[in-house]
Amino acid sequence: MYDLIIRNGTVVDGTGAPARRADVAVENGVIVEIAATIVADAREEIDATGRIVTPGFVDVHTHYDGQVTWDGELNPSAAHGVTTIITGNCGVGFAPVRKGREDHLI
Repeated sequence: MYDLIIRNGTVVDGTGAPARRADVAVENGVIVEIAATIVADAREEIDATGRIVTPGFVDVHTHYDGQVTWDGELNPSAAHGVTTIITGNCGVGFAPVRKGREDHLI
């Protein structure tokens, strides 16, 4: 028995392969099976019919350097499927900072 099966979604896996209808099984937070039909039970099932199932997105252009100090979940990104961000590459950043000057970050 899996922890979670996402059923009947349109899987876009990020490899460049064509989108396909598939089930996705998750165990301990890790994808363990992707198949046209998974013949197994799960503690939780999500019907993704008519929905797209993708890996988390990486946002390479953000201005979250300051926001991360008061909104650790970076809610706008999480709501859009972003699971990884890159900060400090847009000319505004809190790092690096000289030792002893950390109090000037905010």
